[in-house]
Amino acid sequence: MRHILRSLGLFFLVAILIACQPRIVQNTPQSVISADCRNVEHEGGRTRICGKPQKVAILEPKLLSMALALGVQPVAYADYYLVRSPRFDNPSQQIPYAGQFVTSQPINLGNRDTPSLELLKLLKPDLILDVSWRKNPLLSTIAPTISIDIEKTWQSNLKIVAQALDREKNVEAVLTSHQQALDRVRTQLSSLVETHPKVLSVITSPTMDHISLDYEGNAIQLLQEIGFRPVAPSTIDPSSAERSQIDLETLAQIDADIIFVNSWLPWDGRSTYNVSFQNLQRRWANQPLLHASQAWKEKRIYFVDYYLWIGTTMPPIANFLILEQLPSLLLTPNPSL
Repeated sequence: MRHILRSLGLFFLVAILIACQPRIVQNTPQSVISADCRNVEHEGGRTRICGKPQKVAILEPKLLSMALALGVQPVAYADYYLVRSPRFDNPSQQIPYAGQFVTSQPINLGNRDTPSLELLKLLKPDLILDVSWRKNPLLSTIAPTISIDIEKTWQSNLKIVAQALDREKNVEAVLTSHQQALDRVRTQLSSLVETHPKVLSVITSPTMDHISLDYEGNAIQLLQEIGFRPVAPSTIDPSSAERSQIDLETLAQIDADIIFVNSWLPWDGRSTYNVSFQNLQRRWANQPLLHASQAWKEKRIYFVDYYLWIGTTMPPIANFLILEQLPSLLLTPNPSL
């Protein structure tokens, strides 16, 4: 009973917060609004949207990155992590990585797997950005809904999101900025690419009881664009899109100049910008099989956060942050090994 009352209390508190939001009044004549309508093609079909959406609800962390890059702040958001607060009132701490770019205090819609439809109905957004795998027809009864297939290239998805948000003029600036950052890092790392071209991207649990190889993650694609060459054991085809689980013996046989170890760590509700991988580094160091690699001998094994490099934060913001890290990360051997 106490749990039910607490849930109801949270629900009504969020309702009050929504009611207290400053309302944006558009004085544009109806004839002009109608003339500004457009049909947006997306994975869910075709959706008619008029004007520039002012209240945008985002139901997926990977779509938050695109909206923010286009200059749009969410009025409501569903994150990968469970945040207890009814609002993201401290987004830089409550939303890993992308949160540092959030200047609004969006309503918390709960977990991205099961966002609250009740709160969405109360909010009455102008637009909902969702992922195509959800296939929830109720969303479109609440507001125009755009479904994005996050398996497709982020550049093509960015254009769909921009059309829905009426921010198409911003797309070129985002793509140009990304290309400039990529070119700059490619120049900075050109000598390293010549001497250490072979890279390996490993995904592992903190306890190293589950190890797989990554050939499709966002970061490994960036590394290829910079000029690095992903490597694999002879038994695995890196051109396949599947992540292949391997054992320590197989991992030890892969000839790599540089190894990235992607690991996910329990999130404690605080910023993950400075994730500590000390325990995982010790486990790696205690595996003699892994010490024969050139990467280990030259201390070129780098431990990075899965949630930024592969998982929930996506381009263009993920690319911006990874490219920002790469030169300082790679131009110095890992001193902790």
